[in-house]
Amino acid sequence: MKFKLLISLIFVCVISSSYGQKSKKGLFSPTKFGIQFIQGNENSFLFNDPDYFYRSNTLKGQFYYPFTKWKPMAISLILQPQLQFIQHQLYNEHFVKPTEDDYLEKRKRYTQLKNLSIFAVALGLEAKKQVFKSTSIFFQIGLGLGYVDMTTERLAKGFTFTQNGNLGLDIKVTPTASIQIFGGIGHVSNANIQLPNSGYNMFNTGVGFLYNIK
Repeated sequence: MKFKLLISLIFVCVISSSYGQKSKKGLFSPTKFGIQFIQGNENSFLFNDPDYFYRSNTLKGQFYYPFTKWKPMAISLILQPQLQFIQHQLYNEHFVKPTEDDYLEKRKRYTQLKNLSIFAVALGLEAKKQVFKSTSIFFQIGLGLGYVDMTTERLAKGFTFTQNGNLGLDIKVTPTASIQIFGGIGHVSNANIQLPNSGYNMFNTGVGFLYNIK
């Protein structure tokens, strides 16, 4: 919860400062757009919970709104609509406690492999620094609001938060286009608005394509 609040405060501060800067195009005119393809997996060197299996494939749009030309690096706000396709299965049936209503039926249902999806719209911040003529290194953090279409033992159906942090390379392939290669971490939960809310953690890897429309 503290992590979500910190990211939210960063977004508010940066967006507020961007309104204070004069720009011919303004905040609502993106300078770049693109798409990312991301695979997430709970079974990784960072996260390896024996209680459950979780794998996601995400299609994420990107719309860039730069608001500073600070010399050491470029800072941008990114609007990121996304759709996550997920496979999930509970391995440890005792994760569902006997104190829960209909716990035997839930154990049987939750231990089956299932497909679910999450639609979300996130705001991301990116800091990017050029390291070679056609190559830059970037760091992104993002916080999104989403909807998950199925209840599992770890997350209730309905409203949810998505969070992520990625580190990667941006490589120019033409004067107006570049590809991204990156890795990072992701988390899905609902801030205890509904129960259950154990949430999911995953290690992400991905590739992206960006086009500069300036």
